[in-house]
Formats: sequence, C-alpha cells, structure tokens
Amino acid sequence: MTYIIDRFEGSFAVCEQENGSFITIPRFHLPKEAKEGDCIQYIDNTYTINEDETNARSIRIQEKLNSLWED
Repeated sequence: MTYIIDRFEGSFAVCEQENGSFITIPRFHLPKEAKEGDCIQYIDNTYTINEDETNARSIRIQEKLNSLWED
C-alpha cells in the first residue's frame, strides 16, 4: 500500500491513500526523516519512504507549476 504524507497534526501524519481518501498514521510508525509530500509504503508491517516515487512526484508537480508561468 502506498500513501502520500499530506501534513502532520500533533503526533499523527495525515496521509492520502491511492484511492484519494485520507487516513491518520501515528508519527512514531514512520521513519524519523519522513516529511510532508513524501510517498511512503507499508510493506511487511513497516513504513518506508519510496524515494523514487517521491522524487518523480516532485518533478511532475514542479513541471506543472512551471507550465503555469509560460506564455
């Protein structure tokens, strides 16, 4: 299962699921370096950051933002 960290609220991470709905995950379950916008995966009872997907998503978002400023 893959999630995107939307924001942190206190000791919880609010994460978007693949279907667009949101869940909260206790922050202590996530890697310490996890931040808003990271794509995380839940595999074998462990949350890990999917660096490749996080980077690809970041590039797509930046390209969309850049296209807004083009003439």
